[in-house]
Amino acid sequence: MKNISKLLVGILFSALATAPTYAGELTVSGGATATYTTNGNDASAGKNVGVSNELDFSASGELDNGYTWNYQVQLDNATANNDDTRLEIGTDYGTIGLYATEGGLSKELAHGAGAMGPGFDYVSPSTFETGYDVDGYSNIQYHLPADLLPFGLGVKVGYVPNMRSSAQLSAKDSTETITNENTGRSLTQIQLTATPFDGLSIGGDAAETSDETGPARLAGGGDSGVSANLGAKYTMGQFTVGYTMGGYQPAVDTAVTTYYENEFVGVQFDFNDAISVSYNEDTSERKQRAATFAAGAASPVQTVTSMEQKSYQLAYTTGGATIGIAQVEMTNADYTAGKEEEQSVVSLAISF
Repeated sequence: MKNISKLLVGILFSALATAPTYAGELTVSGGATATYTTNGNDASAGKNVGVSNELDFSASGELDNGYTWNYQVQLDNATANNDDTRLEIGTDYGTIGLYATEGGLSKELAHGAGAMGPGFDYVSPSTFETGYDVDGYSNIQYHLPADLLPFGLGVKVGYVPNMRSSAQLSAKDSTETITNENTGRSLTQIQLTATPFDGLSIGGDAAETSDETGPARLAGGGDSGVSANLGAKYTMGQFTVGYTMGGYQPAVDTAVTTYYENEFVGVQFDFNDAISVSYNEDTSERKQRAATFAAGAASPVQTVTSMEQKSYQLAYTTGGATIGIAQVEMTNADYTAGKEEEQSVVSLAISF
């Protein structure tokens, strides 16, 4: 993994060497969303009103050797002055990117169908365990040049040198707390995308952690964390259908191995440019396997819990505003057997 980081840094500095920039452009874009949410089985439980915003400051320009640069700061967190940041250098040999909690490569949402957003990604009372993504950390990436490969094939590789860096750091802040890590100290991820023909898009990713130093790891035990997703979306006229499957095993240094198997399905119908409806069915199966055998058992004890979410969405768009309604029903919520939850959301989103 050290060779990957050295290669990416080498390409970056060769691109920037003796290359002053021309004046760039600064743009501001974003959006605001207001929601009225009802949680729980009881229609009067958990009612609340929320307002969120996302504001992007973007700058771009060109170096005198013809290479391009893009810089973006995103403000979308009420507790942070500066949330997500990216700096990308475009060269004839591809793009090098430096990201702070940005640049996601996971394709767990490759199915992409949803009037207001793909199923559990738009609204869910529980968190689906879908695997690793470099955008949760400070990371560096290389993107293959566009249109280099047939069928619109795109390749991106990301590397997280330190998985403790899950918040934005100053350029001069290189401090690190040295502790045992049972979830991996570095992360490598690859993303593949393709558009074989009009209407069809395919996406997949694979990720793995390394350099675990948890107690069991030191004793020769423990496992690296791995995850993978593969999905496709097909649109024909007003109809869209999508499907994603994935697996995820977190890095562990304990006697219990936990892994997840996921299936996400979505269908969407656009009546016209303004009105869309969709249905999503998202299933995540958690399997926990003990390392020890129960008395008289032929294999380790395994516990399986299947969490399922069904969501219905209706969206109406006019100008830069979207009015939406979403209804969610969950079974075995939070991977807890017998726990059922419901959630209803009415939202108004405005983009600018």
